[in-house]
Amino acid sequence: MTVNLPLFESLLRGALGHSNGAGAVKMVLFSGICFGAAILVTDLMAPSDRRRAQLIRLHALLSMVTAGGSVAFFLTAPEVPEQRDGYTFDDLYAHTPGYAEAGITAMLYPFLLCIVVTIVTAGHADTRTATGRGLMVLCPGVFMLTAYAGMRITYVLAASTGAIDPTPRVFDITQVLALVGVLMVTIGVLWPTMALWTAARRALRDFFELHEVLTTRWPGVVRPSWKGSSATDRVADRATEVMDALSIAAQAAGLPHGAPIPEDEAPVAIVEWILTGFAREELPQEALGAPEGVSDVEWVRTLGVAFNTARQEKLVAADGDD
Repeated sequence: MTVNLPLFESLLRGALGHSNGAGAVKMVLFSGICFGAAILVTDLMAPSDRRRAQLIRLHALLSMVTAGGSVAFFLTAPEVPEQRDGYTFDDLYAHTPGYAEAGITAMLYPFLLCIVVTIVTAGHADTRTATGRGLMVLCPGVFMLTAYAGMRITYVLAASTGAIDPTPRVFDITQVLALVGVLMVTIGVLWPTMALWTAARRALRDFFELHEVLTTRWPGVVRPSWKGSSATDRVADRATEVMDALSIAAQAAGLPHGAPIPEDEAPVAIVEWILTGFAREELPQEALGAPEGVSDVEWVRTLGVAFNTARQEKLVAADGDD
């Protein structure tokens, strides 16, 4: 999108010494973007690592052949007067010899790839997961890009052979399709990351105060997350620190071993022990761990919510006494 700005187009023309060199750069970038999309799709559909490697090599070959062929056609075509932007150039010269072959060649691989991406993402779209919801947005975006590539190929082929008269209307439509399609693809790709980040922040907020209290008492449980860890991994690390602190506190307090108390009673008993320092007789060490079928993060979130509620009630009661 940056290359489409007049300033950058002018810089590229000057650097390449060709009045239409920016168009060739766009073709290479477009092919590279499509190859990146192909890798993502291959991860979804490849049944094995060997098959994945074979498909990626095929996509790399196709992208290089189409990019190289389109650039060769483009740069060897008769040089025409410099235009103010790519849209004006397409309107005037996309159907002329050399540029027509370049445009068709550049769009063939993206057109076929977008069809495959549309089919694959439609089959994996699922409202139950963040990735699936992202694919539900990405899929129609890729379909629009399929229509974009298909319309450009059909128009350039028809106009170059004289089947129809050249018209800017096709480029008016494809410009909108490209803009909306790219926007939807971008949102679809980023959706899982944004959704997981939001969920991680919400989870951490639930047990932040509990984590602060326990790690202040037992600072030895704090271990920095690995550099580059995702938000979800970092929240899991903080939950592990809470669980470790509870385990150490239980051993230090000499909590007995025994059958855990009911799951609905455990959070209140644990929070009461943390706040007051006095544990109920029926609170064993086994009650501190996450119940069967519940992840550590979800269990710590439950304890964190109970801790926040109990602390708030304690503050309200103190204000009432005052």
